[in-house]
Amino acid sequence: MMRRHPSKKRLRDWLGGTEESLDDHLATCERCAVTLEEMEAADTDGSLRTALSEVLQPPADLLPRLEQNVATRLDSRKMFGFMADMFGAGFETARLLATDPYPEPPPEELP
Repeated sequence: MMRRHPSKKRLRDWLGGTEESLDDHLATCERCAVTLEEMEAADTDGSLRTALSEVLQPPADLLPRLEQNVATRLDSRKMFGFMADMFGAGFETARLLATDPYPEPPPEELP
């Protein structure tokens, strides 16, 4: 992990492909991303645009990972719903068993 931000020279070296040690820092540092965007505005040969497109593209396995995470969450919600239904059925059964099906009428009031 870097303690300081790289210099513009190191950023240019990274763009040229000679400074690979900055990959992790550039993937997470907003300040350096802004610096690279500013450098892009002055980019005449397109090397920055190429380098940025390589760094900023999503991982190749992003779609399968997202699909797996969504499927896992849906499965867990289904299981939670099933457990809630089972708990609710038990609670309703206990309530029905605990209540008197033939309650006595309230006592009549004397006049």
